[in-house]
Amino acid sequence: MAEFDNPYAEADPFVRAHFDCLSCGGKLWEYAIQGQMVCEDCRSVYSSSEIFEKQANTEA
Repeated sequence: MAEFDNPYAEADPFVRAHFDCLSCGGKLWEYAIQGQMVCEDCRSVYSSSEIFEKQANTEA
């Protein structure tokens, strides 16, 4: 069987996103594999697409 390196095996799946929570204003962490963002303060969960859409509408 062939051997290969899996870059995801030891990587942290959460990435700090550059967005603020819609509920409390805390910073969001993105779990991109599931397409979700979680607030580090209030633990609210949002879909990434919802956050992207709201961000795009506020900047326009």
